[in-house]
Order: sequence, then structure tokens, then C-alpha cells
Amino acid sequence: MSRDLADAPRWTPPRWMNRSMSGMLRTPGIQRLVGRSTALLTFTGRTSGRQITTPVSYLERGGRIVVTGHHTRQWIRNVAANPRVELRLQGRVRSGTATVLDDPDAALDDFVAVLEAQPAVARLSDVAIDDAGHADRAAAREVLDYTRVV
Repeated sequence: MSRDLADAPRWTPPRWMNRSMSGMLRTPGIQRLVGRSTALLTFTGRTSGRQITTPVSYLERGGRIVVTGHHTRQWIRNVAANPRVELRLQGRVRSGTATVLDDPDAALDDFVAVLEAQPAVARLSDVAIDDAGHADRAAAREVLDYTRVV
């Protein structure tokens, strides 16, 4: 199933959707509904130096927050250049240092956990989830050729 990176699936939400989600995640009450798997990630632009905030889906795993994205996403390149970030999770702001896992083998367990916890991410990534809720690890490993785990 080897894929050409140029043909790698990537879905980009329209700007209006990101703005709407950002507003909902900042609104008490509503953020409890949409904030169970979506957070606001704030980082510094690597060339502009300004603070940028974008909604991301996340998974809390082993005391860490795991976020994934297509390797071409600007936010991933910005976070790799300046790893100091803030996450607004369920109404609380957390500061930390992000690590972009470029090694697919090191990222596989975290990515599989995200796929199993968030079936929509598995569908967008074209990774099958079996009846027991387990992701196809071989397919997930191939997706990591063009997906980064942070």
C-alpha cells in the first residue's frame, strides 16, 4: 500500500470552521462539549514571531498530550522551530515544550493510540479499525511517512 507523498491524503478544514471551533473552545459550557478531543494550540510563528492559535485534535496519553498532523502543516514546522507552546484544554491553559516525532517507528504507538481513540482521524488517514477497535498497525506505519506526531 506504499503511497506517493504527493498523493498522501490531507484534509484541510476551511478557515471559517477553524474560526468557529476556536470561538467554541473559548466559550464556557460549549467548550465542554467540543473540547473533549479538540484543543487550541498556541505557538510562535518561526518567521513572523507572532503568536498563532489553531484548533487541533488531541489525545491525553501517559501524562502527555498527543497531537497529529500532516507533515506539510505550517503549525508543525513552527512548533519544530520553536517548541514552546500553550494548549487550551477543556477551559484550562497548559504551557509546555512540544516534541515533533520525525521517526515513524518512535511515533507508531502514540499514533495508533490516537487512531483507536478517534475513529474520524483513522478514517481521514485511511487506516482500518477492526471490530475490536484496534488499528491496522502496518497501515498506520505507512501513514507516518507523511504524518507527524507531536
